Amino acid sequence: MSNSEICPHCGMDVEEGQKFCHNCGKPLIVGIDEIPEFGSISEEKLASFSIEQLDILSLLSSSQEKEESLITLNYDQVLADIDSKIYDGQESGEEVGELLLEKAALYFINRDLQNASKMFETALENFKSLGDLEKTALVYNDLGLIYEELGYLDDSLNNYEKAMNIFQRSRDNLNYVKVLNNLGNVYLLLENIEKAYDFYSNALEISRQNGFFMEYRQTSSNLIEVYFRLQNFTRAYKFLTENIQFFRNQNDIIGEIIATSKFGKLYYLLGENYFKLANGYMNNAQILLDAIREKISDYDAALLSWENYRLLGLINLVWNDNTLSKKYLNQALDSIRTFKMGPRPEEALVLVDLANFFYINGNDKEALHYFQQAEAIYKDRGEETKEADIKTNIGNIYFSILDSCDTAINYFELALDLYSRNNYLKETAEIYEKLADVYEKIDTPDSALIHLGNALKIYETLNNEEKQNQIKERIQKIS
Repeated sequence: MSNSEICPHCGMDVEEGQKFCHNCGKPLIVGIDEIPEFGSISEEKLASFSIEQLDILSLLSSSQEKEESLITLNYDQVLADIDSKIYDGQESGEEVGELLLEKAALYFINRDLQNASKMFETALENFKSLGDLEKTALVYNDLGLIYEELGYLDDSLNNYEKAMNIFQRSRDNLNYVKVLNNLGNVYLLLENIEKAYDFYSNALEISRQNGFFMEYRQTSSNLIEVYFRLQNFTRAYKFLTENIQFFRNQNDIIGEIIATSKFGKLYYLLGENYFKLANGYMNNAQILLDAIREKISDYDAALLSWENYRLLGLINLVWNDNTLSKKYLNQALDSIRTFKMGPRPEEALVLVDLANFFYINGNDKEALHYFQQAEAIYKDRGEETKEADIKTNIGNIYFSILDSCDTAINYFELALDLYSRNNYLKETAEIYEKLADVYEKIDTPDSALIHLGNALKIYETLNNEEKQNQIKERIQKIS
């Protein structure tokens, strides 16, 4: 596990060598520093690599040139032309699989994901009936991308796994690596750090073995997000330093923007003392993006910039520049809604940021409004612990600010159920304490004592003597 000795799930300290966190009971990653190096590359060998621009999101079965051509032409006319060709092909008994893919890609590129998924399903059945495993695997991957975009992560994983199995059996290592990364991305969204790490590290090793230099860099860029969550900043810094130099050498502006943005995120995560550096990197990333904005779609621009805007907003909130903070957070939200279809975790994240912004600035009504929007997204996605976090924040506002104890109790009890169901012991104990606070305020000491007793049992399980002593003192005062 990482040198930080911090559980990636609950953030609590754990002893070195432990396989499970004693706080939340979840498994810990081991061997995180055993990632293979690509090794030194000679100029001759590097010149033999086929270098393509770094993909930020693309269908394996759709080339960049095809995407650009579909975007620049009239959408309705292109769609009508493809439909005409499909009809003619079916009438003459010709294979229309490639045309079905082209139509599906057109829908996808123009953000009509529902129709894209239907068309890819049709193409899938076509290629399966022909026994074309390569195209079948490509379409499975494409469906995985679409379902990931739509937020149907189980369906996304199912399709990625089918693609992965076919590519593995056919020894198509290049596409195999790409699907491994896609699987890692979904598990990262699900906060399953172990599985994300496993898929990324597997992709990295295969890329190293096969000389897939670009895929090695793309995978390492994904792994950086794992290191961020594990607070293994040394490893993240090493990969970032290598990546940014590589993308500059290849004149890959998209890759450089991503690496520059991640440098900004690294310094943001290192804390307030590094905020000036973080601010500088993120602004540099935006300058690079502005230089190519006319050459890329609004979708790509939004995808590249949303997190920069978010972190710039949070930095300026700490710097007490509320005007800039609100501006950047709203830009982050607008960007997410440009490239995401339906309720997404990124959107909930920024909604919480905006809620905290208004809470800090004394606008409780607006804070509740944004917290409740985020709560609905997490509930819709089944992310129970994050939903519990929001319910706790809402309960705090009703208790501490609005003096509505009944409503506060309702929210705290809902949060309590979600935390305890997911074995979040520390958070469960804290909610018991909050409920005790409310019952003390409304002069119901027996209920307060019951909740404090429940909190005490958990702190004994966690061996937290400081909290045990605090709870015991409270119990004595109430008794």
